[in-house]
Amino acid sequence: MSKLMDIKGYWDESNNYEFDDKNVWEGKILLEEDGWFEGIVVNPNSSYIEERFIFGVYYPEKTIELFKFAPTKISAPFIFHGKRDAKGYDGKIETLGLFETSAYGVSHITTQYAESVRKNIETEIEKLEIRIENYKQNTLDNIGKDFYYNLIATREKLCEIVLRYYQGRYFEIEEIHEMMKEMKPISDRIINYYEEKTKKLVKTKTNDFYPF
Repeated sequence: MSKLMDIKGYWDESNNYEFDDKNVWEGKILLEEDGWFEGIVVNPNSSYIEERFIFGVYYPEKTIELFKFAPTKISAPFIFHGKRDAKGYDGKIETLGLFETSAYGVSHITTQYAESVRKNIETEIEKLEIRIENYKQNTLDNIGKDFYYNLIATREKLCEIVLRYYQGRYFEIEEIHEMMKEMKPISDRIINYYEEKTKKLVKTKTNDFYPF
C-alpha cells in the first residue's frame, strides 16, 4: 500500500548549503514498497504558481533521487540527489538537458509520514492519486511524458541501482551487461527520440540562416 508523505525541498545555487524559505518547494508524495514514488509540489515563491510533478526513487533514512518537472516552456527539468544526514537529505542538483545534465546547485530535502502528524489520511491519498494522474495526462508535455514513461519502464532496475550504489555494492561486469541487454529497448527509444529532436533543431536553425 502507498505511504503518504509530506515533502519539502530547499535549494542553493551558490553551493554553500545555505538554505532559507525563499528558495523552497513543498507538497506530498506517495511512496511504494519498492522505493518508487510520485507526487505533486508547488514553489510558493515562484511567479509560476501551478503544480509541479516529482517522481523517482526514495529509501527513507538512506537516499533519494528526485526528478522535478514543470512544463518545459516554464522550467528545465531538475534532478535532486540526496543522502541522509542528521536533519534530512543533502546533495547536488542538476538540470536535465537534451544530451547531458548540468550542475545547478545543492539542496536539502525533508520528509515526514503523514500518518505521524494527522489521522484519516485515506481521502488525502485518493485526492493525491487523482492530482498525479491528472498532471500526467493533462499538464506533462511531450518531453516530460517521454522522459517519465521511458524511466518508469526501467523502474525495477532503477530502484535496484539506486539502493546498491548507496550501499556501496557495485555491479559486476556480467550484471552490467545483463542490465544493458534488458534496458536496450528503452535506451533505443530515448536515442531515437533525441535524434529526431536534433534533426528538427538543425533544420530550424538552418532555415533561420537560409530561409528558402
